[in-house]
Amino acid sequence: MLRIPCPKCHKTIYSSDVETFHPCPYCGFIFSGKYGAERRRDRRTKKGISFLLSFKGQNFKGRTVDLSGTGIGIKILGKPPVAEGDVLALSIADTSMNAKVMWVKKLPDKSLAGLQRIAKI
Repeated sequence: MLRIPCPKCHKTIYSSDVETFHPCPYCGFIFSGKYGAERRRDRRTKKGISFLLSFKGQNFKGRTVDLSGTGIGIKILGKPPVAEGDVLALSIADTSMNAKVMWVKKLPDKSLAGLQRIAKI
C-alpha cells in the first residue's frame, strides 16, 4: 500500500495503485497519485460494450472501457493502424458517432485508445 496525500485537503489516503483516479474519502476530490487532479469535466462510467470497428479496410473487435459525455475509452483486439488524430466512425450499441483519437497505447495483442466524441451521425 502506498501513502498518497490528497492535493485538496492534504489528508493521507492509501492505495495500491497510483495511476487510477479515486475520490478522496475525506473531501471527495478526484485525483491520481501519478497524474494529480482529474481534468475531465464529465465523470467517466466504466462500461464494457462490444463493437466491431472497420478502419482502413480491416475489421477489428473492440470493447468500450469507459464512457463519458464527451469521450470514450476503448480496447481494440489485434494491431489496428489507428493513430492519434484519426477520426473513427463508431457504432456502439444503438449509438452512431464520429470520434477523434486523442491517444493510443499499443500493446502486444491489443491497443487501448482514448477518443473524443465529435458528432453523432
